[in-house]
Amino acid sequence: MSVTPDSSVCTRCGMPMGYDRFIAGLDGRDPSPDPALCTHCLNPPDPSELPAQEDRGRLLDLVFRLVRGETVGEVPPELDELVASVPARRPQAKADALVLYSGGKDSSWMLHDLANRDVRVVAWMLDQGYQSPLAIRNARSLCEKLDIELVIARPERDPMNTLFRLGFAMNEEGDQDLLRAVMSWGSACWPCFSTILAQASVYCLDNAIPLCFVGTHKGQNRTTAGDQPIVKVDGLTPLAGVVEDQVSLLRGHAERKAPEAAELLRTGDSGAALVPFYEFVPKPPTPQIIADLEAIGWEVPHNTGSCSTNCMINELGYRIMRNQYGFDIYQIAEAHEQRLSPDPSPANIATLDEEAIRRGAKLIELTPVESRRWGIEK
Repeated sequence: MSVTPDSSVCTRCGMPMGYDRFIAGLDGRDPSPDPALCTHCLNPPDPSELPAQEDRGRLLDLVFRLVRGETVGEVPPELDELVASVPARRPQAKADALVLYSGGKDSSWMLHDLANRDVRVVAWMLDQGYQSPLAIRNARSLCEKLDIELVIARPERDPMNTLFRLGFAMNEEGDQDLLRAVMSWGSACWPCFSTILAQASVYCLDNAIPLCFVGTHKGQNRTTAGDQPIVKVDGLTPLAGVVEDQVSLLRGHAERKAPEAAELLRTGDSGAALVPFYEFVPKPPTPQIIADLEAIGWEVPHNTGSCSTNCMINELGYRIMRNQYGFDIYQIAEAHEQRLSPDPSPANIATLDEEAIRRGAKLIELTPVESRRWGIEK
């Protein structure tokens, strides 16, 4: 199965039309007959059916009390699902929660917020070899100021690079499930976040940690291979289910192509629950996030391109995706975010930083053949 790059987008929500047609075809649905509107926007939901945009941060405090085994008394019936989804108290737990932490702006703001709540957290970071040195310094400095333990996992370079290259070459496989996944999760981001989820799940198991926080925004939480929300709205989602949903397909592919790389994707079922922070606490506008963080010493890296504040090959991954499919995962996530609004409008498509792309290609040591193969050099 081949994919022809298509850069057109829905004029209402910004969803890449090539992605929308591809997913509709795989799901046995008719594609949109309107070249300007995606299948969702042909018949959008009534605004009254959209989820409420409310601050649910108080519910996190309820979750923390439950995970510590405290008595909370009677709760409203509408919270029954949330209460039932909170893992039982674990006296041997190293912490109440693990925070998936990149050192970037969104996860740093999340960590700072959690540090001001009554919860014991450990910050867990994957340094896949391409974290900006400043992002790591930011992480260390912030954790020291907040008195939070920072754990940095560093996988072996060659197997990690192999996973990235598998992602870059996924369009050549002709497998519709792999294509659906790489289009939904990204040529570089899928290998990276799969490794994060897999290795963090093992850390939660080894340390009996009951909660795992992730700082993805609402649009990202709705960007999955099945085009359905990956997280529950009224309760917490088991971490193991999310891990297998995102990791298992890539792990199986790696086992066939590069078994040594597949070892990075071994998982553990700790019984922990995934907590999507920005489903509970409204995500502030980016300028406010950066201002809040700069006030406590965090600095914006200048070697990560236009779309990231921690990863030095993120821009390379976006370029390869756009070359192969006509769009990148940021556009898909933003479209999902817009669909939650009663008055959606397409987000601006980021202009990629060519210097960051070349830097990423040099860092991961793309050969001249690979650079031409993936459209980095003509």
